[in-house]
Amino acid sequence: MSIKTKLLIAVGIFLLVIFIAFLYFHFVVGPLVATVSRAQVDSVATTAVSDAIYEVMEENNYTYEDFLDVKYSSDGNVASVVAKPVAVNYFARQLSTSAQIMLDDMPKTIKVPMGSFSGINALSGIGPKVNVQLVPIGSIITSFSSQLSSAGINSTLLSIYIDVSASVSVVLPLATQKVDFITQVLICEFVINGKVPQVYLGVQK
Repeated sequence: MSIKTKLLIAVGIFLLVIFIAFLYFHFVVGPLVATVSRAQVDSVATTAVSDAIYEVMEENNYTYEDFLDVKYSSDGNVASVVAKPVAVNYFARQLSTSAQIMLDDMPKTIKVPMGSFSGINALSGIGPKVNVQLVPIGSIITSFSSQLSSAGINSTLLSIYIDVSASVSVVLPLATQKVDFITQVLICEFVINGKVPQVYLGVQK
């Protein structure tokens, strides 16, 4: 066998090993590391988003009246509760901008046990910690939701929440895994006396 043939075989084997290693990291190690690091990613990202929401709320001193148009019937009861689309969309834009800044400034690394890189679940929490890079990706999506709960005799508490969805990439040596997360924060509450009315929050930004 000539030297040239041996060299081609060696190169072929080397490329095959690299290809197999890439597939292993992408389909086995990547998802496992993403799973192991999800709690840390959620904690870091949720803190950043929560800080953004607090900042926007504190600067503007929002109350339920800023977001909700409450209609009353002739007997004085609440007939309907409808979101104010202009105010809600403006708040959503403020929040998205602030949250993006906070995410860009969040810690860029987390520590993951080295055993996680083996691809074996039983070893995922074992070994020294390895720094793994985090990179915020994509745009932030905000939406509003409501919840009704009892607030006493003949009274109902309407709670309005904002849900913030974003993604963070966990950057690995040969692959990158995306971790999606949703942060839900209470922005205002309103006590409804009497019959529960229609509630419409059909606003998303």
